[in-house]
Amino acid sequence: MGNVLLNQFRDKLAKKNSKDSKLGTSSIKIDFNDFTNKRNQAFVSCLSKYLKDDAIRKSVIKVNPYTVRFASSPKNTDYGTYSSFHITLSLLDLSEDERESWECVLYECDDLSENEVKSTSFDDGQIAVKYFVKQITNLCKN
Repeated sequence: MGNVLLNQFRDKLAKKNSKDSKLGTSSIKIDFNDFTNKRNQAFVSCLSKYLKDDAIRKSVIKVNPYTVRFASSPKNTDYGTYSSFHITLSLLDLSEDERESWECVLYECDDLSENEVKSTSFDDGQIAVKYFVKQITNLCKN
């Protein structure tokens, strides 16, 4: 009886191997999530090198897998309203040839509206994160 089951197994294995060896049939499955994982790895590695201050690290919020945001505390303005600043850092694109596209945007939010104050683009993640941290320290000082 064991011999019959072994023969059936061999027949099924031979049939499977003959199907996979035909032209036009790919036996390797392509995982398209690897592309986004590579982008995610680049984003996290750049951030982890430069966000060493625990106070800043705890106050940075992850908006989506490729964007982080820092929000300052609201401050009273000369006009009797409250104003706060938000800084976002995004990895916009990571091409196949390892070229990066980063953007850091500073927003001013008051009681009525949210305005983009300054937008800066970078092609290097290390420079982008250094700029992001510098903007955070400038906001914390003021």
